[in-house]
Amino acid sequence: MINADKKRTQILEAATRRFAHFGLAKTTMSEIAQDLSFSKALLYYYFPDKNALYAAVLEHVMARSFEELENELASIEDCQEAMMFILDKRIAFVTKYYNLLEHSISAVQQMPDEMAHVMENSKEKEVALIRGILQKGVDKGKLVIEDVQETAEIILFALVGMRFSILKDLKGILFPKKDEFDHILQLQNKMATVFLRGLAAPSH
Repeated sequence: MINADKKRTQILEAATRRFAHFGLAKTTMSEIAQDLSFSKALLYYYFPDKNALYAAVLEHVMARSFEELENELASIEDCQEAMMFILDKRIAFVTKYYNLLEHSISAVQQMPDEMAHVMENSKEKEVALIRGILQKGVDKGKLVIEDVQETAEIILFALVGMRFSILKDLKGILFPKKDEFDHILQLQNKMATVFLRGLAAPSH
């Protein structure tokens, strides 16, 4: 079982490198197998096709990113600093894995069930991170929030919605270009700042 898990992880790591560098369309299962000196049959034993592997890779890199975020956020006490940190890391993640992520829209259409699971899991973890920041602010008396979970969800929806509002200016392009993310980050930073100020406890 341990050996099987190790091989699966090796496949995910090799596929991540391929997808992140060349994108989904220009990567083949044969190339991933060659990178690992594995047979194609072994890859298909773990993943029935390239789309299934792509979904697993997306889940893999997101899980690793969230784990790193949680560890680093533990040492940040200030709410606004923590929120800016998350936003910076979100853009850094997208920039690093741009070639991988730009196919996520088409992947949702091709694999609605698998991708729905990946996206829902990602959303829950993002909400949990924001909720943790807000709760820390409440516990320290810096923020006043009646429903922390609901507020965290609203903030995430606003962040995601802001990205899609930018997309409307891209004439039908489903995924922002790399240089668009800087503009998105600036707007998200301003929105988060306004949001947190609105939640701030009154000064005495």
